[in-house]
Amino acid sequence: MIIGIQPKSERLKKYISDFNMFEEKKDFSLNFFAFPQLGSTVEIYENAAITRTANEMKVKPEAAGKKNKYSVEILGRYTEPIFISYDGYVKGFSINFKPLGINYFFDKSYKALAPHNFQQVSAPTWNKFAEEVLTFKTFEERVEFAENFLEKIIRDIQITELERAVDTIIKDPSVNIDEIASSSYVSVRSLHRKFNDYVGCSPMVYKRIVRFRKSIDFDARKQQNLNFAEISHINNFFDTSHFRKEFLKLTHQNPVDFFKTISEMGNHKFPYRLL
Repeated sequence: MIIGIQPKSERLKKYISDFNMFEEKKDFSLNFFAFPQLGSTVEIYENAAITRTANEMKVKPEAAGKKNKYSVEILGRYTEPIFISYDGYVKGFSINFKPLGINYFFDKSYKALAPHNFQQVSAPTWNKFAEEVLTFKTFEERVEFAENFLEKIIRDIQITELERAVDTIIKDPSVNIDEIASSSYVSVRSLHRKFNDYVGCSPMVYKRIVRFRKSIDFDARKQQNLNFAEISHINNFFDTSHFRKEFLKLTHQNPVDFFKTISEMGNHKFPYRLL
């Protein structure tokens, strides 16, 4: 149902994890919950009627007028499940960015771009891209066009210290904030400010998201056949009680129910709960 591919460009691999789109299908319908992610997502639609609330986005086809209508949507830093619904097939294309990646392709920081869980963004360069990328019929052609576009608009922003801090957390989410600031050569206050601007949340919240995403890694669980006590220990939860508490915050389910209902979708195994 979801087609996905990683960038071919070595330069873009630093910023983008993958591109994807839904396969066109008659009577297409999809309803799911998505869970906090490490990066961010830009979604592009053609002739879509989109409704947004705090934690829900509903998308359905809209009859084309004299001119096709395009929408560039950005998902913000959501810290609890979000519900997404597709009532019918809508032509679209998505770009999944790595943790700081999106900041290199817009003239605003991630938090300024996406203060809410869901929002439409009006940026002339991206609006033109939306119109052009969806003229291509195949996924491969859209990806090739997208890579050429993204290569041309990469910004030179100086956030090396923040990249270092994010890498530190991803490698070891148990590290404390003072250590992160020290190893990144910034003050704790500056670290908090830059995290909120460019990552979209505080370092502490991001640590929780990283630990959660590591604990639901599909391949690791299957290969190692781990139980919950082992998962909580490996991922630096204090104990299974702490593990359960964090899952309730981030998924609104306990770990047992979460792993029973989760589905692997797409080439890169997006963790969705289908309805």
